Formats: sequence, C-alpha cells, structure tokens
Amino acid sequence: MKRPLLLIPALALTLTSCGDPGQSEASGEFPERLVLADRAAAKKYHPASGFGQTGVSPVYDGLLRPKAGSPDTIPEFEPALAAEMPTHNADATEWTVKLKTGIKFSDGSDFDSADVKASYDVARDLKAGSEVVARYNMIDEVQTPDEHTVVFRLKYPLAEMHSRLAYAITPSEKTNDSVPVADSELNTHPVGTGPYVFVSHKADETVLKANENYWGGTPPVRELVITTAADDTARAQRVVAGEVDGAAIPPAQAASVKNAKNLNIDVAHTADWRGISFPKVPELADPKVRQALNYGVDRQALIDGTLSGYGVSIDTLLSKLYGDAHNPQVGFKYDTAKAEQLLDEAGWVKGADGMRQKDGKPFHIDLFYAGNDTTRRDIAVEFASQMKKLGLEFELKSGTWDEIAPQLSKAAAVLGGGSAPYDPTVMVYEYLHTRTEATSKYANPGDYGSAELDALLDEARSEVDTDKRNELWKKAQELYFDNPSALVLLNLDHIYVSKPNGYQKPGVIIEPHIHDATWGPWWRMSEWSK
Repeated sequence: MKRPLLLIPALALTLTSCGDPGQSEASGEFPERLVLADRAAAKKYHPASGFGQTGVSPVYDGLLRPKAGSPDTIPEFEPALAAEMPTHNADATEWTVKLKTGIKFSDGSDFDSADVKASYDVARDLKAGSEVVARYNMIDEVQTPDEHTVVFRLKYPLAEMHSRLAYAITPSEKTNDSVPVADSELNTHPVGTGPYVFVSHKADETVLKANENYWGGTPPVRELVITTAADDTARAQRVVAGEVDGAAIPPAQAASVKNAKNLNIDVAHTADWRGISFPKVPELADPKVRQALNYGVDRQALIDGTLSGYGVSIDTLLSKLYGDAHNPQVGFKYDTAKAEQLLDEAGWVKGADGMRQKDGKPFHIDLFYAGNDTTRRDIAVEFASQMKKLGLEFELKSGTWDEIAPQLSKAAAVLGGGSAPYDPTVMVYEYLHTRTEATSKYANPGDYGSAELDALLDEARSEVDTDKRNELWKKAQELYFDNPSALVLLNLDHIYVSKPNGYQKPGVIIEPHIHDATWGPWWRMSEWSK
C-alpha cells in the first residue's frame, strides 16, 4: 500500500557526547548547527557530473527551482536566479530568461548572463566530459544580449523546457570548457549562489556554512554538516542515539525507528523508480519474453515485503503522476498465466525440473545489484525468486557501480531513475529511445525499441499544444508495452528520520531519484522560520 505522510512525535531523549567528531552540538528549540547522516558523500560536485540537476541544492541555484506545493503531485517551477518565469516564442524554439541582479557567488564574484552561458555550454559538451549531455543537447546556442538576459535557441521545439532551466549555475571563471569536467576544481570545491557555502570535505564529513549574502535571506541554521554512514542500520540508529540530527534511511529501516522516542519520521512520495534493466542477450531477443517478465512479476509483493509498504507499483515511467500524459488503457497487470503463455509462444518451454530452455539452452541471465544498497539487494532477491517460479534463472551478483556499468549490455541490473522527473520528456525520452552517442550507460542498455517509437518520441517532445502532446505520449506508451525495453517495478518512498526542532518548514514535495540528506524536511532550510 502507499503510506500517507507521517510525522511521529514522542518524548525527549537525553543527549550525551560520545567523542564522535560528527556529534551534533545542536541544543534548544532552534538549533543553529545540524549534523545529517547520509549513505555516501558526493564524489563530484561539478554540475556537469550530475550534481545539482534538480534545482534543489545547498550550494547551487538554477534559473528555476521546484515550487513548494502538494506532496502528491509533480511540482511546478518558480524563479530562482531568474527574475521572472521564462517566455518563449510561438513554436517554443527560443526561450528568454531575465536574470536577478545584485547576486554574488560564494567566491565573491558577480552573477550575470556570462555565467549562465558558460554553465550550459559545458553541460552540453560531450568532448569536455559532461555526463548530462543528453538532457541539454537540444540547446543549439546560448546567447547573452546583455548582462541580465539569456536566450536559449533550441534545435527543435521543446514546450517542456522548464526542467532544463534548473541546472546549477557556476561562475564562468571556473567553468572553463578547455578543462575536462573530471579535472575541474568545481568537483572538489563547488562555488555557487546557494544558501550554503562549501567549507571542507575530509574523511567522512562535509561542512557547509550559511551564505551570509544569500539572495533568499541568510539561513537560520548557520552550519550544516553531512557525515557519512554507509550502513543503513547504523545510520538509523545514530539518529536514535542522538549522535546526529537526522538521516535518510531506506524503507526497510522505518520499522526499526518507528517507536523511538523524540523522533520525527517524514515520508516523501517520489518519482524515484526501481526496475530491472534488459541487456542485449538471446534470452530477451523476443519481445514476448520481455512482456512475459513484465506480466509475471508481482510488484505489490515487492512493495509490501521489500519496502514495508512504502511505495507504489508502476509498470511505465509515465505513471499516474503525469496526469493526462499517462495511458490507463494499457499496462502490465500481474498475470502469471499470461506470462507462461508468452514464454511458451516464444519457445522457452519447461523441462522436467521446471526450468525453461530453448533449443537445448537453459534460460539464464546474471542479475547485478549494488552491494551497498539494501533496498536494491532485497528487490533483486525477491525478483529472482518470483522469476524462478516461472522457470527463469536470474543469478544474483553483487558489485560496485564501477563493476556493474561495464556489464549492462550483457547482464541485467536493478536500476533506478527519475533524476529530474518534472515532465514526461525528461522522464522517459532517454529510456524509451534507442541509444545514441549521448545516451547514459544506464538508459536502455539493451538498445530495444524501434524507428517508429523513436519518431513518436521526437514528435511528442516537440509538440507545443499540451493536449496533442499528451495524446502522443499515450501512443508512445502503447508501442512501449508491445516491445518493452525494461521492467519498471515501483516508485519508492523516501524516508527521513530526525530530531524535532521548533522551526516552521515548507512541506515535503514529490522527490526525484537524485536526492540526499539535504532533501526531505531539509530541502528548503533557507526558508525555515521561528
């Protein structure tokens, strides 16, 4: 089932110092220092490495940012570094953004249109090593008519441009396209216009301080410390023990802290999906097999068991969250009889041992999961167990992402996505389209699809009329269900546990796949008030 937003107050804990360098020094009703625990520290802070893509970041701002609103609907956008909402021409091939004035970066330099141009020029530069090119390669040119105006000229119409304008802006002096993204000092010392200024990162601790000149007002929490606690259980228990002020924890850990005293639990619904990738292997060559896998998996069992109820099942990336772009007339309902029939029709028949084979070859696919992610591990175990009942062997393999990525063309993996889920184009285009030079290694690694679907996706993203665009997205889903390129399972909820304080806070919003301990109740700390 899908859990409602939770807030669990309880009695106070007495805090004692343990000599931990990350120990919270927060005291009283309105602490000025917070220590938050996360699974891992960011390895690279350069926006072109993927950091700061969502419009929500302690150190960076984009031109736009998600707007506070309902916790159950995709958020709309509002100006951040933009002075007002962007305007576009009749066919949405030219977008004009007026910029705020008087804003400075954390290094003291002035923000202007040259910084926007430099940031986007690197974002869409594959040769510079940008890892986000696919999201911004529709931009043909960024023009700067004056210091406070930016014009984006596009290669094709894109009505759903707002999500692309949340990209983090850095100083042009530090955004040098002659220096590879991987070698940029922004990876280790980010410079932005956000509410917090990067101070240091050492061992397992990142320290940020309040930006005294932040255009939105100085945050009331003066120091923010992010400490690393890779073990999911340990991270939750550090909050219970009072060693840290809050943490992001996996759904399976929610039960362990539910009855702890003096804790809040915030649950954010998300567009953060988990699924099984389809490699380019003989076992999956026939679309009927890929359909069978989608029909044969019990998604609700994964949610009720693996996620302890914290999530919602989906069978397409364009779920009900996307309103009229979602096609309710097609889908994969749990139907093992249908799955068995499709497998038989594809020539994969059961042997005496109940396992399927074709032309004497057993059905066997390696299934990787990230070894440090308990949620992905548990999904992999449950999925493999369900598939074995259909006579399909998925051999579980644990690894790091550096080990998993090179295997994606020949092995399945428990993947996730929804890194910027604010519109259908950015949510599904790369995953449903056949692969191109700019496609992420994690998007459609088996390169499934068709020229017909590619053309329909291109048409949908370019259509300016909202109603016509939604109808095209619905047609795209029909083609996807006939020839699926992945097995989408669920949107998981994000769980945050924290010590209560007296600040008034904006409510949580629908969250993306890219998130960390500065999301949840901490996503707009600059707007906390007494």
